[in-house]
Amino acid sequence: MASGAETETATEFTSRVTQQLVGGIAGIGLAMGMETGLFDVMISMGGNKKTSQEIADLAGMKERYVREWLGCMAAANIVNFDPKEGKFWLPSHRSNIIELKGLAMTLPILYGGFLKVAECFRKDGPTGVPFEKYHKLDDLIHLTQGRFCQDQLLQEFLPSMPQLHRCLETGIHVLDLGCGEGTATITMARRFSKSRFYGLDISQPALRTARYKAAEMGLSNVEFVKADISLMPTDWTDKFDYLFVHFVLHDLSYPTKALREMHRVLKPGGTLSVIEINAYSNLEDNLERQDRKSIVLAYSYSLVTCLPISLCPGDGAGLGGLWGREEAQKALEQAKFQVVSVTEASTGCT
Repeated sequence: MASGAETETATEFTSRVTQQLVGGIAGIGLAMGMETGLFDVMISMGGNKKTSQEIADLAGMKERYVREWLGCMAAANIVNFDPKEGKFWLPSHRSNIIELKGLAMTLPILYGGFLKVAECFRKDGPTGVPFEKYHKLDDLIHLTQGRFCQDQLLQEFLPSMPQLHRCLETGIHVLDLGCGEGTATITMARRFSKSRFYGLDISQPALRTARYKAAEMGLSNVEFVKADISLMPTDWTDKFDYLFVHFVLHDLSYPTKALREMHRVLKPGGTLSVIEINAYSNLEDNLERQDRKSIVLAYSYSLVTCLPISLCPGDGAGLGGLWGREEAQKALEQAKFQVVSVTEASTGCT
């Protein structure tokens, strides 16, 4: 990597960065197709060609906006265009584009905090940005992290801990910390009906969504609570057999306090699972040993959301999304947890 940087010309550098920037701008069009449901309409066409008016009619949308979006997608080589017939279609092999919705929605959702984060760089600027300033961030978290719950949590992750898995079957108390819209909480509650599940979060909109989902499914073994992880209910001491923390610790303003609270509410001999970004604590290790695309995404997420949210109170820890496995393990051990396993999980974040 170093030798490549030394031999790269100014023209090559400009060309490379321009390609990255243009790709990012084109991503806005992709996100618009996801948010409006236009990609769902294009997929439903089954590869058949239709005019912009026909597509707009199918979608129940304004033709002029649909036509502009189709132009954007044709230019980006996502949607095909037949100039003779003036018709558009999405080839069948591209119908899996919906799988990229989490990645596509990242830019427009994170942009909500972009200018506010820029102000934080100034010495006299704000210390951070509150979570609620990021419109639909709960939705983005659900999109980017939901696949782990769908594809890995029940199938691989929990079965990898046989004793815990047996306890879940017979009935224990479980706390999902930073549960968001309750994806993991509800997934576990549906599978292990004899166990009692609690989801905790500070986002009222996310909890409202979680409660609605649980009620819609008729789940009676799940409860959602609004509280700070750093200050949980006093009557929760030694209450839970299992704590589940999914991409949360690095976002906290006071992770040391949170870990102490987690130790308090966990029964002696109980189990804690902490899932964090698969990264090292040193930049050099991440650059040399990690997939570069994944690391670019992780640092970008951290810059625009994780860091400013954590630093918002003024005295926050500001761990950042890539505080890394070494520092994470050290923090757990300092909080008197015994780290018995460090493994890599396929989280499906992108």
